[in-house]
Amino acid sequence: MNNPDFLPALSRRYRLDLVRLLPDIPLAGSPERSSWRSVAASDDGRRFVLEKIPSRWYARKRRIAQTLANLFDGGLRQIAPYRPDVDGDFLTLVDHGLWQLCPYVGGVLLDRPAYVMEGWRGEAVAAFLIQFQAVCSRDPRAFNTPTFSICAYIHDLFAVLSRHNPQVALRYRPFVDHLNGHLAAVHDRLPTRFCHGDLHPINIVWGNRSIRAVIDWEFCGSKPEIFDLANLLGCLGVEDPQSLSGPFVQRLIDRLKRAGLFSEKSWAALPDLMLAIRFAWLSEWLRKKDRDMIQLEADYMALLLSHGPGLF
Repeated sequence: MNNPDFLPALSRRYRLDLVRLLPDIPLAGSPERSSWRSVAASDDGRRFVLEKIPSRWYARKRRIAQTLANLFDGGLRQIAPYRPDVDGDFLTLVDHGLWQLCPYVGGVLLDRPAYVMEGWRGEAVAAFLIQFQAVCSRDPRAFNTPTFSICAYIHDLFAVLSRHNPQVALRYRPFVDHLNGHLAAVHDRLPTRFCHGDLHPINIVWGNRSIRAVIDWEFCGSKPEIFDLANLLGCLGVEDPQSLSGPFVQRLIDRLKRAGLFSEKSWAALPDLMLAIRFAWLSEWLRKKDRDMIQLEADYMALLLSHGPGLF
């Protein structure tokens, strides 16, 4: 992909003059969301993220792009919506490949792990979640998708794990049993909303004291309304368990509670939902055969199980 001969054709499709690739600029978010990606510069100095998409992902990528357009049109500015081509499509066919283009949003690198104790970040995330849900609530039909069940996901994952890696399954059995006896009984009665689905600090492009963009919407859809918060808290805690009682988390939760964004049922389910979502991360470690992270995840789940009810 070092030969940028496809840039003139893409320029015509997007009514831009893309003049060069900038491969040395690092990109936030997961590189696995596309088969190739790079920053591209236009002749007027603007920068864009250019992605090549496998054809098997066409339908999903198109739905996500339309969702981001709906959010942006509704007033949510802390995102980077995809640019439509000359035909109004969010994926364009050039050089036997499917392409997407969105504005490049630069940010400030996280000071890890110190950032987990910075209270202003909690305020910023809370403000984003409040505005995000306000936009979704104005046109619920535009964000109506089948509801994802983390309980069903865990059931399927654990069945496969038990067959192929019974020793690891045995280590995780107490967490599954706990969730079957607690979260499973209430999960399907929790209020649902349209969620980002993978909200965590690395999927946020941070400014000096602000959120510049929230990226990687691959798992967006209808979920328990407190899902994004549960995932974010779980990621903060795995980086530093003490962060769960620190300024980032406390100011985030305080702001959300003052806003009345979530029901009491959802707040009550938050610790168990945090635990449940860690199984999605476990799936990632299993796929990568990362033994260290598989063990760390079990240790972290044990901490959440023993201290979860008193966290918030």
